[in-house]
Amino acid sequence: MSLRLGPIVHFQGIHAGKYRVSALLVSDLGDPPPVAKLVNCKLIDVEKIAAIPFGKPTRNVWRIQVAVTQKKNTALRCDIDVGNGLASFHVPAAGESPCIAYESCNGFSAEKYRKKVIDRANERWFDMGQRHAVKDKEFHLLLMGGDQVYTDSLAVLAGPMKDWSELSHKEQVGATWNKKLEDQVDQFLAELYVSRWSQEGVRQMLQAIPYVAMWDDHDITDGWGSYPQDLHESEVYQNLFRLASAYYRLFQQQLKVGETHPAALPVVSEKPAPVQGFTLVYAGLGELAILVPDLRSERQPDLKKKEDGSFTPTRIASEATWDSIFAWLKGLSAARPRHLLVCSSLPVAYLDLNAAEVALNALPGTWELEDDLRDHWRSKPHRDERQRLIKRLLDFSALGTRVTIVSGDVHVAAAAVIESTLPQHGNGAGVIFQLVSTGIVHTPPPAVAVYFMEKFGAGQETIEYGVSARMLPIGFKGHYLVPERNWLSLEPDKKGRIWANWHVEGHEHLLTQVIDPVMRAE
Repeated sequence: MSLRLGPIVHFQGIHAGKYRVSALLVSDLGDPPPVAKLVNCKLIDVEKIAAIPFGKPTRNVWRIQVAVTQKKNTALRCDIDVGNGLASFHVPAAGESPCIAYESCNGFSAEKYRKKVIDRANERWFDMGQRHAVKDKEFHLLLMGGDQVYTDSLAVLAGPMKDWSELSHKEQVGATWNKKLEDQVDQFLAELYVSRWSQEGVRQMLQAIPYVAMWDDHDITDGWGSYPQDLHESEVYQNLFRLASAYYRLFQQQLKVGETHPAALPVVSEKPAPVQGFTLVYAGLGELAILVPDLRSERQPDLKKKEDGSFTPTRIASEATWDSIFAWLKGLSAARPRHLLVCSSLPVAYLDLNAAEVALNALPGTWELEDDLRDHWRSKPHRDERQRLIKRLLDFSALGTRVTIVSGDVHVAAAAVIESTLPQHGNGAGVIFQLVSTGIVHTPPPAVAVYFMEKFGAGQETIEYGVSARMLPIGFKGHYLVPERNWLSLEPDKKGRIWANWHVEGHEHLLTQVIDPVMRAE
C-alpha cells in the first residue's frame, strides 16, 4: 500500500460502554484495503469512505473503526498497525477524565507569515510531541479549535480562483461556477489536507492522539459568513462552502457521504433540523463533558429575500442549533459532570476589538482585520446571540458544573473571565473562564498592533446587569496578550481541578491557570 497519510486517529465518543476511535488512511487508487493488526482494541470495520479528488480521483480514503473496553485503574495503549503506518494512542482508565491538548491555526493565511518561521514552522507541534512522550503524562484527546488548514493560497495560485479573486466586487457576485473552478478547488483541497497533515511534527501527533475538530473560516475561506449578502449568496462562495464542507466531513470528522457522526448533537424534534451542522457533544469522560458547536455552517450576514421581503438577521448559528444545544445541556445536568469544556473558535470573552478599531486602522496593513472584527462575538450584530449563550452557560454552571470556554483564532495566548454576581449563580458558579490558545503554527500579530489592542480594548465589559467580563493578566509583566506561538494543555488532577498550561514558543516556563470545580452541597 502506498500510504500518503495516516493512520490518523479521531475520537468518536463513548457509546454502549465502548470507547470508540476511528483511523483514516489515504492511499493510491487501486491499492488493496488496509489490513490492521490491533493491540488493546477490537475491530468494528474497515471501509473505503471516499476517493479524492471527488471529480477525478487518484487516491482512496479508508477508515478503520475500533472499540476499546476501558479498564478500571489502568490506562491502555492501543495500536492500529497497517504495516507501513502505525497509530498508537492512549485511553484513560474507566471513570478517569482525559488529559487534553488543544491547538488552533495550523497554517498561514499569507506567505509573509510563513517566511517569518520558515526554518521552524512546526516547532510547537514538535514541542507537543515531547510533552506527549513523558511517561504517564500522555494526552488522550487533541482538541482542534479551527483553521486546521488554510485555503487562502487559492487566491494567489495561478488558476480560475485567482482570476475570480482579482475581479471587482460586482463581477465576483455575478460570476458563475464552472467546471474549471470545481476541478481546481476539488484538487486543491484534496492535496491540502494530505500535504499539511502529513508534515513532520503534525503527522506524529495525529497518529498518536485521537482528535476532535471544529472548523473555522480558513477551513472554508477567510471570513466565511461575515461578508455582505450578495457575496455570501454568490455562486462562487456557496460552491466553495460546499466543497470545503465535504472535505471537512471527510478529514476532520472521518465521515462518508450521508453519514451521521456517532457524537452528533441530537436535534430537538419539534424544531426544523439545521440545513447542515457539524456540532459534536461528548459526555461520560470521567468528570468531563465537551461541547463542540458548529459556528460556521449556519453563520450568515443580514439576509433579505427579494421575493417576499422577508428578513433574517445576522447570526452565528440557527435557532434549531441553539435550541438543540440548550436541550442537550438540560439533559447533561442530570449527569452532573464536574467540568464542561465549550469549544468556540473565536473567544466569547476577549478584548473589545471595536474599541481598538480606530487605533488599529491607523496602522499599516490592519485593513486585513476587517472581517475578523465582524466575525467576533462582541461585534454588535452578534451581541444578543452572545448574551443568550453566556446566560445559559451561567445557569448551567449553577447546577454544579464548572464551564470553561476554549478558543483560538486571534494568534495570541490569553485568558479572560466572565463573572456573575446574580444570586442564582452563587457558590462560585458565576465564574466562567475563557482560555485562548493560538496559533500552533500561525505567527502572532505585530508588537505594535498588540500594544494598541491591549491599550484600547482591555477594559472591563458589562454584559448585562450583574454579569461582566474582564481580561486576565496571564502574560509576562502583567500583559493580557502573549504574542508568541503556543498550544494549551488541560490536565485534570485528583482534586477535580483542571490545570490549564500554555506552552509558549521561546519561553522555558509554562503559563498556568487553575480551574477549580464548582462547590457543591453534597
